[in-house]
Amino acid sequence: MTSAISDLVIYCPSAASGKTPDYLRRTLLGLTVGERVLLAASFGGVKRVAFVGPGTPPSSARASLQVVSLDLISGTGRALFVTADAVFDRKLLGSPHLAPEGGPLRRLSATELDALQRDPSVAAAGPGLADSGEGFALRVTDDASARCAEWALLQSLRKPIDGVVSRHLNRHVSTFLTRYLVKTGLSPNVFTVIFLGIGLLAGYFALQGGPWWALVLAGFLFQAQSILDGCDGEIARLTYQFSKAGQWLDSIGDDITNYTFCFCLALGQAWAGGGDWLVTAGAITLAAQVLVSGILYRRLIMLGTGDLLAIPDLVTKSPTLPPGGGAASAADAQSPVLAFIRAISKRDAFVAIIAGLTALQLPVAAFVIYAVGTVGILFGVALNDYLISKRDAASRRSA
Repeated sequence: MTSAISDLVIYCPSAASGKTPDYLRRTLLGLTVGERVLLAASFGGVKRVAFVGPGTPPSSARASLQVVSLDLISGTGRALFVTADAVFDRKLLGSPHLAPEGGPLRRLSATELDALQRDPSVAAAGPGLADSGEGFALRVTDDASARCAEWALLQSLRKPIDGVVSRHLNRHVSTFLTRYLVKTGLSPNVFTVIFLGIGLLAGYFALQGGPWWALVLAGFLFQAQSILDGCDGEIARLTYQFSKAGQWLDSIGDDITNYTFCFCLALGQAWAGGGDWLVTAGAITLAAQVLVSGILYRRLIMLGTGDLLAIPDLVTKSPTLPPGGGAASAADAQSPVLAFIRAISKRDAFVAIIAGLTALQLPVAAFVIYAVGTVGILFGVALNDYLISKRDAASRRSA
């Protein structure tokens, strides 16, 4: 299957006499099962949908789908099939493979489409499986299958780009919390603002310069904000509440938290007797941080997004090996130095280091690492922006 297939047939199973179908009333991580099917299809590239079967079709005001009759889809000879009570990995809609075998999501051939049009009862589907967060598809028909689907959805929130701290700590905690936060019905942007408040509170305790418990709280809250920062994005993905405003709010909120904490560390230790040099260093570091944000935000505006991950990384990413690349090029691509730089430059690891040093009563060391790291980040961001501009200019000349 390819992403070119934009037609979907949804089979709606029957319910007990006089009862609302389970997929219309069972809520799973913020959405009913039926609405989740429609939103997954809409955000997965599906354009048209046809409903078959004896059950009541699900609906969603946020799903951009054209409802058509089955004969219009049958005429194309190509379509996808899913049951209205299915929960599946949205990435499957653009994948050449559908998994698990015999599950509720599959591609229909022209022959199967014709048979379905003659007799919708032939649309039998297996229960499916959910043995991982990747490529899962299963029917939610009872409490046990609902628990499996919920687990699979939460597992799918993990990202291949997660840093070492996120993989082993942050993501475990954030997905656990997201499971309950998503049920409040609050939007991801509301949580972004709440988590920003926690980050500012961390800066407040850092500003005190002491006693010991204030620094412990500062470090704890700074790390807690880093963990919670994943929840708003997870809620957005679970409930399909994506927005450019949300991306910008998240990016700016992260910067405000980081810059406030760093400056408050310097001021707090200066007031605690650490020396006036900390005030000067704090101001210079803050100016460098603002410059970093200015470079990044300019690039984001040019790209038409608020997601920092949309900016290509031409500095620390390993080069693509040419066919038959030699041992030297392979060694360069797998450079442990580059791997280390990528690991510690990720926000999850950097925040964990700063938070840990602060809580361990080493706030000056935390600030110095923060300041030195900011210089490195400024250099890397400026170089990356230059390389992107140079690449884009070359592309325009060759066009």
